[in-house]
Amino acid sequence: MTEISVHEGPASDLAVQMDYARVVQTSDMLPQGYRGKPANILLAVGLGQAMGLSPAESLWRIDVIQGKPTASAELIASNVRKAGHKLRLTINEKDVTATCTIIRSDDPDHEHTVTRDRAWAQQMGLISKDNYKKQPATMLGWRAVTACARMACPEALYGVAYTTDEMADMQPTEKAAEVATGADRIRQATAEVLTDEPAGAES
Repeated sequence: MTEISVHEGPASDLAVQMDYARVVQTSDMLPQGYRGKPANILLAVGLGQAMGLSPAESLWRIDVIQGKPTASAELIASNVRKAGHKLRLTINEKDVTATCTIIRSDDPDHEHTVTRDRAWAQQMGLISKDNYKKQPATMLGWRAVTACARMACPEALYGVAYTTDEMADMQPTEKAAEVATGADRIRQATAEVLTDEPAGAES
């Protein structure tokens, strides 16, 4: 008797992902932004797959805001490191400053550095926001990481280069409240510290 093997190619993978999206869209464990939106689920799962994430992890670490995918700063930092680049984050709680440095694997003699401080937050109109009042250094750390990553290695971000918070800042005032809900979910789902080192440590 001859055995016939069935090749499961890209079409089969897509069918499986579509079935997954249809099933989980009604789950009360699903982030609010994905409930009843299987197309957004499918997009996030596909992007997450390219990043090496499981479907469930993709839905917690990637958000879709105004039709654009956004990522947690933690995920952006992780993708930079997965690409082989060095990322260092130094947070100074006393001076309320955060500096991110990225050294590309293909250009180890050059450092890309971005610093975010209270003056920058004031200029951008962020200083009065609730999270900047509660944890200013941490919020500045997120901004330093994402800005430095976009400058140093945009190809490592898979086109998902902005966080939900940053996307909210780009929206007109009437849209900001909608985006804030997604930002709150992202903050709850990710760690406050974006590196695997204590704040202020050098690696």
